[in-house]
Amino acid sequence: MTFRRRTFPEVLDSVLTSVVGGVAAETHPFPPTADGVPPFQHQLEQPQVAQIVSVWGGRDGQPHQFRAGADYELAEDGQTLSWLEGAELPDPGTLLAVNYLPVSAQADVTDLQPGSVVRTLAESIALEIARLSAQLEGVYRDGFIDTASGSALDKVVALLGVERVAGGRAAGNVRFTRVSGARGAITIPAGTRVMTADGEIEYETTDDVTMADGQNAIRVTARDIEPNDPLAADALTLLPAPIAGIASVTNPAPTALSARDETDAELRTRAKSFLFGSERATLGALRRAVAWQQISADVEEVAEQPGYVKITPHVDALSPEAQQRLLTAIHDTRPAGVIVELVGAVPPKRVALALRLTTADGLTEQQLRAAQRAVRAAIEGYFRDLPVREDASVNRIVGLALAVPEVGDLRLLSATVDGADVLDAEAGVIAIAGFPTVLGELRIADPSLPTVVTAVVRYPQGEAPPDEPAIESALTAALAYLNTLNASELPEGAPASELAKRSLSFGRLLWATPLPGHAAQPLAAFDDAPVPPALPDETDVAPYAVTVTLSQESGVSQVLQAAADPAYALTPFERLLLAEVVVSAEA
Repeated sequence: MTFRRRTFPEVLDSVLTSVVGGVAAETHPFPPTADGVPPFQHQLEQPQVAQIVSVWGGRDGQPHQFRAGADYELAEDGQTLSWLEGAELPDPGTLLAVNYLPVSAQADVTDLQPGSVVRTLAESIALEIARLSAQLEGVYRDGFIDTASGSALDKVVALLGVERVAGGRAAGNVRFTRVSGARGAITIPAGTRVMTADGEIEYETTDDVTMADGQNAIRVTARDIEPNDPLAADALTLLPAPIAGIASVTNPAPTALSARDETDAELRTRAKSFLFGSERATLGALRRAVAWQQISADVEEVAEQPGYVKITPHVDALSPEAQQRLLTAIHDTRPAGVIVELVGAVPPKRVALALRLTTADGLTEQQLRAAQRAVRAAIEGYFRDLPVREDASVNRIVGLALAVPEVGDLRLLSATVDGADVLDAEAGVIAIAGFPTVLGELRIADPSLPTVVTAVVRYPQGEAPPDEPAIESALTAALAYLNTLNASELPEGAPASELAKRSLSFGRLLWATPLPGHAAQPLAAFDDAPVPPALPDETDVAPYAVTVTLSQESGVSQVLQAAADPAYALTPFERLLLAEVVVSAEA
C-alpha cells in the first residue's frame, strides 16, 4: 500500500464537486490495463458525463494536477477519459482521483464564488482535510528506512537491533586494494567490517562505495563499533569476510575521535546493509559465522540425523582462544533445537605449482621482480577465494598472470599435492575437488630473472683455507653448463638420465667444487661418462663443509648441504646465477 498526500486545491475541487452534485475523487489505477500499452483510457462509472472538472494523481512521487486538453480529454462517447499523445502521464502503479459532473447532476447550491458562505465553508473544510493528509503523510514516511528521519529513523532501525552511533567514537579512512589482474566493478557495502590483526578491535565502513573497473584502490570512512582508543596507521589490516577481488585493506593514517553523531544518511545506509547480513539460524548463517573468524570449514547437515550439523575446520591447528571464539560465534548463530558439533581440525593439503613465466623485453630487474610478486599475489588470492573442495581452473590462473602488464606468457608446468600429480591439462583443471587445499610452494621460473645461488664453505682453523677464486670460477662454469642444457625443453617421455642432467644434487655440486685434497671436475665429464662414477658426499670433503642455497624471486628456497638432501630440479628455461661465494674459518 502507498499513501499520496492530497493538497488543498485537490481537496477543494472534490468538496466543491460534491456540493454541486458531481462525482468527487473517483479513483482509477494507472495504467488502466495490465499490459501497460497505450492508448490509455479510463471508463467513468457514472455516464453520461457533461464535464471533467479535474484529474489529480502522482507524478515523480508528488501530487500533480493534470491538464485538460493537454494531458487528457473526455471522449465523444461521454463516458471515457482518454490520455492524449505527448501527455504528462501519472506514475505507474498509482491511483488517479477524477472529479466530474454527470449530465444528470442536480445542484442544490450554485453560489460557489469566492467569498460566498458556501465557498468559505468549503475552503475551511478542505484546509483541515489537507492539513490532516499532510500529517498522515509524515506518519507514513516515518515508517520506512528510506524516508524516516531523526528520532523516527531511530525507532525504525531499532527493529533491526541497530542503534545510531553517538559522537566520541574513533573514525578514519580505510583503503581497499584490488587483487592484481582482477577486472570489473567491486562494490564494498556500508557496514563492511575491518579488524586489527589480533581481531580485538573492529571498525565498520559508513558508506557504500564502488571500485570502478581499472581502479586499483578506493578509500572509505570507517568507524569503531566500540568506544576504544584511536588506532595507529596500518593497524586495520584484516578483512573478516573476504570480498571477491579485494587483496588487502589498511588504514593509511591514524584514526581519531569523531565529535559528531552518525547522520541520518549514514544510519540509513548502515541499516540497509545490516539487512543483507542479518540472516540467522540457517546453514548460510553458520558458514558466514565461521568465515568471520577467518577459518575455512565444511558446514554440513547430516542427512541421517535431522537437526544435527557438523563443522570441520580446515586449519593445521586451532589455538584455545581461536576455538573459543569460533564456538561463541556458532552458539550465537545456530538455530534453536539444532545440535552443532565442532569436530577436529583437518589440515588442508598444499598445492605446489611450477610456472614458466615470459616477461616483456627491456624490463629492469626491479620491474621483473615486481611482475613476479604481482603474479604470486594474484595466484595466492585466487586460491584463497577458491570455494572449498572445488577444482582450480588453469585458464583462470593463466588469465590472472596475463593481466599483469609486464607478463607476456605463462605456462603451468606442474601441480602436485603430496608429490602426486593433480594437473589435468586436457580438462584444464587442477583436480583438487576431493579435499581442502591451500596454495603451497609456488615456483616461478623466468629466463629474464635467474635463480640466485649462494655458496658457503666452512673449514676449521688450522686447516688449509679453500681457494675462494677457484671455487667461484668452478661453480660459475658448472652453472653455465646447466643453463646451456636447460635452454631447451626436453620432449615428453625423455629418459631419467636426461632429466638428471638438468638437476643439481649435493653430489654433483661437490664434483664441481675444488677443495683442498679434492680436485674438481666439470659436470660434463660426469654426464658424458659411459659408466657414471660415484659422486662424493660430505664425508669425502671433511673437515670442509659446503652449503649451497638456491633462491627464486617467488620466495622458494632450497638448501643443499648433505648427500641425503633432494636435488634441485630446474624448471625448463630456468637460469642459475652465482651471487656469492663465502669462505669462513671456524674455531
